[in-house]
Amino acid sequence: MRFLKIALVISALFLFILSCDQAPTGNNAANNSAVTGTTNNANGNNANVFNNMPVNIPPDVAQDETASGRKIFMEICSNCHRENGTGGKITIEGKTINPDNLTTDKMKKMADEKYVDYIKNGVPDEGMPAFGDKLSDAEIQNVISFIRKELQK
Repeated sequence: MRFLKIALVISALFLFILSCDQAPTGNNAANNSAVTGTTNNANGNNANVFNNMPVNIPPDVAQDETASGRKIFMEICSNCHRENGTGGKITIEGKTINPDNLTTDKMKKMADEKYVDYIKNGVPDEGMPAFGDKLSDAEIQNVISFIRKELQK
């Protein structure tokens, strides 16, 4: 009887660990379009990244907000702001936009609340889409933490 109880506890623990280890899938392509939400992935196939974005970060990644922010930034933000955060002009579907250089002194001095507003609500006149319905408040904070710690140093 004791063996059966131990086996049940171990099985339940195994299933719990297995279910926590399942990460949502997202699109890692580097040339995603902020305007259309489509990208040509490594195979040349078009994919819609805004609908395939990671919405829930696995618990092991969520513990490290910078790692979580890095993952989200690389999958979503680097498409326009580049992996190093320097931004610059980019043409998407015939429209030229000029994403901010996140490494400038101006952007370093910008309040986190302003970043939250830009990420949640977008900046339509400048071509930045809103991500408030795609990312949780914690995920947005993680992206800002990554920008502050890794890109702005």
